[in-house]
Order: sequence, then C-alpha cells, then structure tokens
Amino acid sequence: MTKRQVPAPTDEELDVYIRTRYALLGVDISVLPESDPDAPMDQERLLANGRSILRQDIVAADFEIDPQFNLPVPHPAPFIAWTDEVER
Repeated sequence: MTKRQVPAPTDEELDVYIRTRYALLGVDISVLPESDPDAPMDQERLLANGRSILRQDIVAADFEIDPQFNLPVPHPAPFIAWTDEVER
C-alpha cells in the first residue's frame, strides 16, 4: 500500500480552521487588534502561533513509535495519583 501525499494546508486554510476553533469555543479574536507590535497579543501573532503549532502537530503525527521502546521507570496514569486506587 502506498502512502498518498496530501498537500500541506495553506496559511489561509489554517487561519480559517483556527478562527473556527476559537469561535466554537466562544472566543472572539476580532476584539484583538489586527497587527499591533505594542499590544500583548494581536490577531496576526495569534494566527501565526496557531499555524506553527498545527504544523508541528503534523510533523509529530508522522513520528513512528519504536515498539521496543521502554521507559526505565513505570509511570502511573495521572488519575491513579488522584485516587486511592492501587496499580495492579
């Protein structure tokens, strides 16, 4: 089976995705200035950061886990740390 190459999303496509995700969370990014280097955050930087994170996720998703990989110390699931349950 050959892997089909999917074209990388454009900045515009990622911007639409990011704006949609924020809107679904009830966050209106239009209240931020478009581009203001003196502002703590603006739409231009917010979208650039979002695109960067999404592109990193794409690279990370292509990572193949070595089935022989073992952690030297067993780490309990976080839920176990908050309960009285004992790992078996």
